Amino acid sequence: MSDSISDFDLEFDGEILTPRTNQSVYRQIYALEVWFRRICLAAWMGHYGASWCQTINPPLRRALESRVRRSRQRLYLGAESHDDLVWQATHGELIQMLVAEPVAPSVQALTGADSAFLRIKLDEVREIRNLLAHNRALSQRTHVILSGLLASLEEAVDTFKINILYRDPDPDTFSGLLPGRRAPFQGFTARFGEFTEHVCLPVPPFGKWPDAERLLNAFQDSLDGIVAICLNKTGDEYRVLTPTALAEEAQSAILDTFTENRNIWTHVPIEGQSPRFACSPKIWFYENRSPLHKHQF
Repeated sequence: MSDSISDFDLEFDGEILTPRTNQSVYRQIYALEVWFRRICLAAWMGHYGASWCQTINPPLRRALESRVRRSRQRLYLGAESHDDLVWQATHGELIQMLVAEPVAPSVQALTGADSAFLRIKLDEVREIRNLLAHNRALSQRTHVILSGLLASLEEAVDTFKINILYRDPDPDTFSGLLPGRRAPFQGFTARFGEFTEHVCLPVPPFGKWPDAERLLNAFQDSLDGIVAICLNKTGDEYRVLTPTALAEEAQSAILDTFTENRNIWTHVPIEGQSPRFACSPKIWFYENRSPLHKHQF
């Protein structure tokens, strides 16, 4: 196989010649890394609840906390700047957290992949990621190699999506809204595995979207106890995902905010909202209908 780049794989940016392959590979690695950061956060929070940060290996925790402090000094740049420790981790540190002994069983339960497999494959992705970070031109061969790595990790990501975003409905998990609360919308609470989920269902008038900034502001005092606020890409619906291990008082505070259903709606689609908020580590998305088929392990 030739690794030469055709004329159509290169384009000029002023006087700089850039490979389109680099642009494509960056986007693929970005998406893959976001999924594994979500998997990592879900596994640690599902296992330890809101206190998960205190259980990380102390030297690593101190390094991540130091980066949080430095990132707070860069708010003027206007970029997404959530303090979540998982999003402060380098790719190598992310691998370290995914395969850590205390949460390895949780990661495998969520993804179907064991620690050895994830370490090997994500280490190989890291090599290509490092080439990108150092402005090395990638070839079609690089893209083919990455495609193979992505295909091998796709099963793990899809299994995570099925377990968290696209579970088959189970009436036994529905508990309704907790007693003593009256919500001005249709909704329910469900518990599954290590997680509890509060779901706001669509009601007329349709054609509105949850506003990521308003949601983050509404739940700002409880974000440490929330795995994710999951938004339906087509609008009119959202879910708040929390660890069942969360202390009762913290879970109650989240449910109070959820049932108040403050003015968190907008007519601006997700793609038109500010990346600073819509791309927060706490904001996830799901399709209206699952694009996946159930895998058997």
